[in-house]
Amino acid sequence: MATTTASLSISSNIMSYNTNIYKTMTMKKLQSCNGLEETSGLRTKKFVNDTAVSIIEEDEYTDAKAHKVYIKNASSDKTNFFYVAFHASAAAATTAETIGKLYGGDWMLIPWVGSTNITVSSQTSEDAQYLEYMVFADGQEN
Repeated sequence: MATTTASLSISSNIMSYNTNIYKTMTMKKLQSCNGLEETSGLRTKKFVNDTAVSIIEEDEYTDAKAHKVYIKNASSDKTNFFYVAFHASAAAATTAETIGKLYGGDWMLIPWVGSTNITVSSQTSEDAQYLEYMVFADGQEN
């Protein structure tokens, strides 16, 4: 049986007391004790303009599952970012489906049911930016 575990460690002193959070999650199939068994593999994409691109297509995976998606802005420049969105367009905050922005070095791990595209666009067309991403997929049949 496959096992994939994600962990997150947060240490902060921005409040009047120190906060430490450490969480782990074993990625499992929908309503199962079995681990996720499929992956897209770690992919890297170079962006040289601000055109929105679907990095994960809904028709690649079975929908209504317990998929997890990892996305990282692999660029080192903290001033440039990617918009991350569901569906066909990733753009400024006027797009209702925009999840958020990933600045250089930022990353995210989100649950995904596989029923929408995940789209990104660079906020700049002046500098090349690199994005890495991976899908951990629940391959069980409906």
